[in-house]
Amino acid sequence: MRKTLVAWLLSAAMVAVPVASAHAETSVACMYMLMRVYKAEMDYCKVPLAKERDDRYQRMKTGMETFIRSNAKQDPNKILSNIETSNIKRALAGLKTCKSDDFKFAQQAMEKMTTADNEKLVQGTLTIKRDPMTGDCSS
Repeated sequence: MRKTLVAWLLSAAMVAVPVASAHAETSVACMYMLMRVYKAEMDYCKVPLAKERDDRYQRMKTGMETFIRSNAKQDPNKILSNIETSNIKRALAGLKTCKSDDFKFAQQAMEKMTTADNEKLVQGTLTIKRDPMTGDCSS
């Protein structure tokens, strides 16, 4: 339930808030983590993104990884590795079923995160140099 509320708030902020406000509120590492976790859940449940959405996902993922590697004050490889090994594994272990409300939310969040407008928002956010860990990511 907490995961759903936090993720909803973050995905809503990513979609609805202007770039200047969004970058100040949500960390790039958090946006990246949520996007990776939701995609991993969709892959686990064998639910593909539509081609244009998957293309956007790939571009945003690559952009955020590059941003994290270029701007992290901590070891960027450790940040990315922790997302891959800890966050994703924990999310998949907690996924009770592919019919659960959490999974349905992951699908809805990925639909919002992979819109053309959100991709533009993310691209704008990535033009502002800062520590990718700076910003909110409540758990």
